[in-house]
Amino acid sequence: MIRRIVITSLLLVAALTASAQRSPIRVEWGIMGGVNVPEFTTNMSKTEIRNKLGWQAGIMTAVNFGAVAIEPQILYVRQGMRIRTEGEAEVNVKSNSIDVPVLASLRPVRIFAGPVFTVLNDCKQKSGGDLLDFGRVRPSVSYTVGAGITLLRHLYIDLRYNGQFSSKKDVALPNDKVMGKLRSYNVALSVGYIF
Repeated sequence: MIRRIVITSLLLVAALTASAQRSPIRVEWGIMGGVNVPEFTTNMSKTEIRNKLGWQAGIMTAVNFGAVAIEPQILYVRQGMRIRTEGEAEVNVKSNSIDVPVLASLRPVRIFAGPVFTVLNDCKQKSGGDLLDFGRVRPSVSYTVGAGITLLRHLYIDLRYNGQFSSKKDVALPNDKVMGKLRSYNVALSVGYIF
């Protein structure tokens, strides 16, 4: 039994060494931007939410280890929704966040998954000529899965599903109405340029 473990370990080390010699570690970076289609829902039965098309832009990096890569990104994400609680006027809410996805991907076609950390988030509601800031709507940790492809060595296209966990507390709107727990996800299509 020990002999099998030793032989298997030696063969694995030899295969990894040969793989590392064939494809050295490469670092790449680029910029990306795109649109996202958010879907916000709540557990309150008398609250209507109309989702608005959002967008995102940011910087992407990748450390390639041959067939696998680690891809940290920094994205500015803008989303919006219109909320109407029973007996109240519609409230237009805008959510701005800085998201940091840390993806693990398989190459050459990029199939990826990983956590997304929301490091900064604010929500604003327009009231007259002013934007009122009333705190966070989106959770601080979510996840993403998707696929992308690089064309002509520099053009990058990806499609991803950004799943999000539900908020831990009830969300209070700027009109002092409680909307209940919020759950959201979005589907994003992005185009980028890799330098």
